[in-house]
Amino acid sequence: MVPRKRRIVPLALTGALTLVLALIGSGLWMFGRSSGEPDQEPEGDGGALVRLMLAGDSMTHGADGDRTWRYHLWNHLEPHVDGLNFVGPYNAPATPEQIIPPEMMGVEPTEPAGGDTDGVEYRDPDFDQDHNARWGRTLADAATTIGADVAEHRPDVLCVLIGLNDLLYPITAEAMETNIRAYVRDAREANPDIHILFAKALPITMATQDQGLALRLYVYNELVRKLALELSSERSPVVSLDLAEAESWDVEADTYDGTHPNDGGEIKIAAGFADALSSVFGLGTGYPRPLPIAPGERTETP
Repeated sequence: MVPRKRRIVPLALTGALTLVLALIGSGLWMFGRSSGEPDQEPEGDGGALVRLMLAGDSMTHGADGDRTWRYHLWNHLEPHVDGLNFVGPYNAPATPEQIIPPEMMGVEPTEPAGGDTDGVEYRDPDFDQDHNARWGRTLADAATTIGADVAEHRPDVLCVLIGLNDLLYPITAEAMETNIRAYVRDAREANPDIHILFAKALPITMATQDQGLALRLYVYNELVRKLALELSSERSPVVSLDLAEAESWDVEADTYDGTHPNDGGEIKIAAGFADALSSVFGLGTGYPRPLPIAPGERTETP
């Protein structure tokens, strides 16, 4: 595959679009869901944790020409985990129509709705591409479908990086807590033995310019930490993951627009999840250190 040049969106435009997409993106995640029978791949021996669902928003979904952190996690885990299988209702990166809906530009909606996923591709397709992430998705939206998604695709482990889009407009701490509880509850109703690794939301440039957003981000991440401790059980552990702390996240160096991870940021997210999966759930090994990116390096897709 010929590598594609990333279409860099100016930071100011990105910030404005992020807020709008948070309001309308909740209607876009439903398009492009794969249909048919649940995944039928082998589940491994002795109840091993081999079926992983990577769930989230644009940071996990990725755009046309991205590798995504899912690529790096797969290629790290696959040699160490027999029968490893990423599962979920989607397998493509985001289409241009999912990132900037035609309605925003004053033109007619596309057919099929959400754009044609055949027109987008990963920078490197050498990984299990199944996932459960949608550009612009909120935790409130995801909580309405996670039960059905877990029931259909039967993950052993749910890796979650979501919630930022909920915080872009005013939301109470009570509503945040309700969304987190509903998400965990419905996932467990579908699989009482599911293991959940729930990452805190990563910081973004907009939070340095908006005190309200910065406060909501802090409150949400504290709730993720506290509720993980409260809801965790021996049968179905729930563990919070502070990626920003674990990987020394630098918004300037690790994103291409103040929000979305660049090549180095993708590696950091994958490394954080890999380390937690290994140390907490005994799945695979920790990510090799030092990471294959220079400190402070700004990496962009060529």
